[in-house]
Amino acid sequence: MGENAEFERQMLCGELEVDLIPQGTLATRCMAAGYGMPVIFTPAGVGTEIAIGKEVRKFKFNGEEKDYLMEHAFEADFAIVKAWKGDAQGNLVYRSTARNFNPMMAMAGRITIAEVEELVPVGTLDPDHIHTPGIYVHRIFQGSNYEKRIEQRTVRKK
Repeated sequence: MGENAEFERQMLCGELEVDLIPQGTLATRCMAAGYGMPVIFTPAGVGTEIAIGKEVRKFKFNGEEKDYLMEHAFEADFAIVKAWKGDAQGNLVYRSTARNFNPMMAMAGRITIAEVEELVPVGTLDPDHIHTPGIYVHRIFQGSNYEKRIEQRTVRKK
């Protein structure tokens, strides 16, 4: 056993269940939960260990018939997201790669808790720049003491 000895022990003893999910499938399952869709169908994972025990259906798409896995929406009791800016109504704006999963995770949670770097007055955020509307956010707070290790990396002098 390696660095994660306790994790590996729990898995081997059956104390811990691990569900392997392709990254795009996870994002889509979270989004489906937010949209109120119970399932999605995806070609990702067909013919692999991921497909074991899952329903497979054939669909014709773009003139081609192929197999798709049925995946259930990923509903979470709680979703914890971090945004760059937010207002008291829960409207959130993310920066850079934080936009990859935070919007979908906010949609998937029955209760979504958002931490923001900057809490601004309602009406301050440009509606065209809001990534998660406040309808998905149940609690919001402004965090503090952020340590941003690599904001700008310089490898040589200018």
